[in-house]
Amino acid sequence: MSKVIFLLVLSLLGYLWWRGQQIKDKAYQAVLTRCYKSDLELLDGTIALQKQRLQKDKNGVWRWFRDYQFEFTSTREHRYKGYIKMAGFHVVDIHLEPFHIN
Repeated sequence: MSKVIFLLVLSLLGYLWWRGQQIKDKAYQAVLTRCYKSDLELLDGTIALQKQRLQKDKNGVWRWFRDYQFEFTSTREHRYKGYIKMAGFHVVDIHLEPFHIN
C-alpha cells in the first residue's frame, strides 16, 4: 500500500512540475509579444519565478497566482525590470519599469 501512495505522490509532483513549465512557457510568450510590440529587447532570454501563492482573484474566486520577473532594454545600454503576473494560464498583468525611448 505504501508503494502505491508513494507512486501517487510522485505522479502528482511530476504533474505539478509539468503544468508549471507550461504556464512559464505561456508567460514567456506573452513577455516576448509585449517586448516586440513595445520595440524592446528581452535580455537573457528568460523569465524567473519570483513568487507563488493562492489568493482570490477580482471575482472572489480562489486561484493559484505566479509572479515572474524579467529584464529588458530599450537602448542596449540600460537594463530595466519587468514583471508578469499569471493566474493559471491567464495573463493578469505585465508591468514594465519606466524606460528610455530611442
